[in-house]
Amino acid sequence: MCKNKSLFEIILKAKEGDKDAMQEIILRFQPLIKKNMRNVDMDIKDDISQDIVEVIIKAIKKFDIK
Repeated sequence: MCKNKSLFEIILKAKEGDKDAMQEIILRFQPLIKKNMRNVDMDIKDDISQDIVEVIIKAIKKFDIK
């Protein structure tokens, strides 16, 4: 894992296709996602959480370094 690297460095690796880096980014954002899902209906919590992860992945892939 990339625990000691900055988020920017990990994003750069994820953008290059590093699956471990992508997983690290998702893990870093999980507490924030869970915190903001407290008041969401249990029936849709997993779906919304997965949608948020997909948005993060798409944003990383579109991220322009320049």
